Amino acid sequence: MADAMRTKLTQYRPGSLLALANTRGFQRVSLQLFGFYGHGKTSLINLCLNSVQKKQYEDLAGLRYSDDTVIRERREYQLTHNMFIYDNRGFNSMDPEEISEASAQLRGLRLVDEEVKWDRTIEEKMELLLQKNNNPLMELMVPVLVFRGAKELTAEKSEKMKVFVLRCFDITGMFPLVVLMESGEIQEKISKSFHLLGVRYVIALQKFKVQEPELDAETEAEILRFLNLCTNEADRGMKKLQRVGKEEECRRHIREQMVVELELEREKVRKRTKVEIQSVK
Repeated sequence: MADAMRTKLTQYRPGSLLALANTRGFQRVSLQLFGFYGHGKTSLINLCLNSVQKKQYEDLAGLRYSDDTVIRERREYQLTHNMFIYDNRGFNSMDPEEISEASAQLRGLRLVDEEVKWDRTIEEKMELLLQKNNNPLMELMVPVLVFRGAKELTAEKSEKMKVFVLRCFDITGMFPLVVLMESGEIQEKISKSFHLLGVRYVIALQKFKVQEPELDAETEAEILRFLNLCTNEADRGMKKLQRVGKEEECRRHIREQMVVELELEREKVRKRTKVEIQSVK
């Protein structure tokens, strides 16, 4: 079973699962990982790399486990000829600034190996958008949310997750696939919470432990199933885009990101003004 899924994955080409005649020029599918600090994004990349390459667990992504920040930039890893996966800086609080930066990544408006900054100035943001204005999109982004099942999904986090999940759908036409690392005893409860947010797929890695990593047959099968689900979602996304010209889609992403950034800047100005007025009284 695992070998069959692995073969299907390595033979995948953008649009091939739905026999799409027009893939709008997309040459690759990229899985963009998101999640809080210490929830196992880099561990998931190691699992994906080892499962595709049919290896025992090795630290191929250079993981240094910590509950604090490790990765501060987007890092790219190649899974197959047409499939890539991106590591990412972990969310601190999933506030509007962080979600805005994540939005830009999903729109293909950020570079690989570029430091992920939550506090860019509005001038920096606009300059980056203008630089991307004439660059055609070559990769289709698939959003993936990594959540460590040992951590509680509080009501506050759930509300922030809802904003992020809906933003992913607005940008890509896909709800993020959720991977539960160390799903533990509360797996069913957490899975239900994500499904209620609109998430279609929740993949639970019940046996994997971030601090004692091993790749057994069950975990390998779940990882390969997850990767094949990603290709399915990618082709569904391409099919939706067949109704829209690629150039128009690129312009839409830039316009909408500009609106997001400007609204965020206006809100920051309103808050500063309110504080200044109160300090004068």
